[in-house]
Amino acid sequence: MKQDYMKEIENAKRENKDLLIQKNEYLKSLDNLKSQFKHLLNTTDSYNDQMKGANVLNGTSAIINKNDYLNIIFVYLLFLASICLDIFLAMVFHIIHNSYNKFYEQKLLYSIQLPRNIKVNLPKSNKDINLKQQRQIFNSESKKQNKKSNDDKLLEFIKSNLENDNRTIKSVRKITQDTNLSKYQISKYLSELMNKGLIIKENQRLVLNQD
Repeated sequence: MKQDYMKEIENAKRENKDLLIQKNEYLKSLDNLKSQFKHLLNTTDSYNDQMKGANVLNGTSAIINKNDYLNIIFVYLLFLASICLDIFLAMVFHIIHNSYNKFYEQKLLYSIQLPRNIKVNLPKSNKDINLKQQRQIFNSESKKQNKKSNDDKLLEFIKSNLENDNRTIKSVRKITQDTNLSKYQISKYLSELMNKGLIIKENQRLVLNQD
């Protein structure tokens, strides 16, 4: 008889433990529902705030009467002003971006110096001397490193980066977009080409030296 009581007590304890676990699960589920409900309220409030502005514009707002044309026009003006401000800021950013690119190209252009021993636009009587100097410089450079592959790269660089007139070198920004070369590598190529006298500055642009 005593064993039956003990067994009933153990069963009761086990049931109480299960009920406690189930209770905790229900409480946890209730907390989740409260959190979801709170999030839903916040989302609804945010949506209502957005709809208030739209309701003012279409004349169905509870804040401004649909016959209050003065305030409705004022809201429309604020709306148009915000759009104009966005457009203005986008234009300013675009102008600043383009100005920075042009400034960098000009800085790069002026940073490349013509070698002192190369003369440009010489009289016809000195062309042979100038060509001889160019060949000497070219041969001197070729002895310092593996010049054949480098010259091929330079020639290919010139060939693929000429404007439609087949004389003017493209801008650094356009070369970067077309070739995915870094500005440092482009500057290096242009510097080498000028050192060899193959390109010159003319009207703030780099062009092929046709002399």
